[in-house]
Amino acid sequence: MFVRSIACSVLVATAAVASPVATSSSLFSCVSQVFAASDPSQRIVTPENATYTDARLGEKIQFEEFPALIAYAKDVSEIAPLVNCAVAYGVPPVARSGGHHFLAYSSLNGSLVIDLSHVNHVNVSADKTTASVGGGIRLGALYMALDEHDVTFVGGICPTVGLSGLLSAGGFNMQMRAMGLSADYIASATVVLANGTTVEASPSCNSDLFWAIRGGGGSTYGIVVEVTVKLVTFPRFAAMSLEWSAGDAQTRLDIAKRFLEWGPALRKEVTSQINVYKDTISIVGVGLGLSQAELQALVDSSGLTSLGNATVGVFGGCSTDNMRTFGYTSFACEADDKVDKKILNVVPDPFSQYESYPQFSYEEVTESSTVTQADPWSRFLRMSKSFFVLENAPLNDTVLSRVLELIGSADDDSQIWGEWHAWNLTAAPAGNSAFPWRETAVAHLEFQIHGSNDTKQQETYETLFTELESVLRPAVGPASYSGYMDATISVDHLEAYYGDNVARLVEIKRAYDPGNVFSNPYSIPVELPADVTRT
Repeated sequence: MFVRSIACSVLVATAAVASPVATSSSLFSCVSQVFAASDPSQRIVTPENATYTDARLGEKIQFEEFPALIAYAKDVSEIAPLVNCAVAYGVPPVARSGGHHFLAYSSLNGSLVIDLSHVNHVNVSADKTTASVGGGIRLGALYMALDEHDVTFVGGICPTVGLSGLLSAGGFNMQMRAMGLSADYIASATVVLANGTTVEASPSCNSDLFWAIRGGGGSTYGIVVEVTVKLVTFPRFAAMSLEWSAGDAQTRLDIAKRFLEWGPALRKEVTSQINVYKDTISIVGVGLGLSQAELQALVDSSGLTSLGNATVGVFGGCSTDNMRTFGYTSFACEADDKVDKKILNVVPDPFSQYESYPQFSYEEVTESSTVTQADPWSRFLRMSKSFFVLENAPLNDTVLSRVLELIGSADDDSQIWGEWHAWNLTAAPAGNSAFPWRETAVAHLEFQIHGSNDTKQQETYETLFTELESVLRPAVGPASYSGYMDATISVDHLEAYYGDNVARLVEIKRAYDPGNVFSNPYSIPVELPADVTRT
């Protein structure tokens, strides 16, 4: 039942700024006043600044979204006044935690981008069961900080993703078949609303908001500025890495088909993924609490090693640090004191330079002073598609074969990649979030292409993705991952990303943001679309 309980914990109610005629100078002045106590000139970027192109991009290189101003907050207390500035001057406030939005919706035209990447504190409780964490912390920095306390968080695999963004989509990870989604490990959150109030969201306070921000598009309802995360320890685990070089079409089909049958059906301790490239296929996975011999037996019985000429590695006694680097910088488990954690030691603004544009820099401090700083995270013209395979609609050989043909048809410059994860979370601990596909998804198929500045080449990529959509969507249905939004999706985006939860999410949106202050082209609206059934 829908329950609104904002009054249960209004932590701060900031005064609204008077509303004169909106101008860029007046918005700049308002933000400068918010930052007056600390480095205002260093934390505001406007279109006139040399660092504007770098600051507005995030990960994806794009020239469609041009914000009016970018404000780099560094304290939770600054967020509500920044929202007030935006509202007062008629400028949409847009929260940016990690800058990885595939459609660049964390940097919208004419908006005030409120960047949270420097709101990145980590305060571990005395009993080490929870930590209060800044909503903009990047996962690599979070893992590094928690390492110091011999605990961790059930989080995703990309070290530069921001925590709030991960939670807004649900948060899949390499422990999820045993432990569940990242959103399941949130005890409470602090959320700044459109009216300038800062509230708590938890199972007992604003519980509807708490449900929605985890898997229902978090920044649709407010800005998640701080999160209390539940901490865990991972058991020692086993890991596997299998790789095949170029094979004939039938062999590639047999490998992909077998993985999609085998991976989701394994015992819950094993979470795995297959990476399908033009010329190679690889499988990586971890078995929480499993020995090397136990995982080896599962690999041996899979039938995968008899398909083509596979290079197989199975490792035991792997540590938590192995978990965080496996599949990125390492495909084997290293001794505890030999694990190179460099990829985790990211700065708040971790992206590579774009062409010769100057880079924004402000207090780019790593979590660890003893581990080498991570290399910059690559920017590119990202194209992406996402499909969930649900239990009632498995892929047939004809569809899967055509998908593999399409991957093989792309040129080398595309760097085309299919990253397909085994899901089936039915044996994981129960969760209660707005993520809609928890009980029905058995696999997630993600596809990426590096786009091109060459018009003709880009057209071939767009044609390929159009055909990919036309082949897969009728076969698997609308279900897609909201963390990988797609501007060319052929079904209703609300149904694709939020399933049967749309009506409930619309009610929550209307309760907490009736003026639709926090919005983007794919966000939850304040009114239920006519073609959506109310449930």
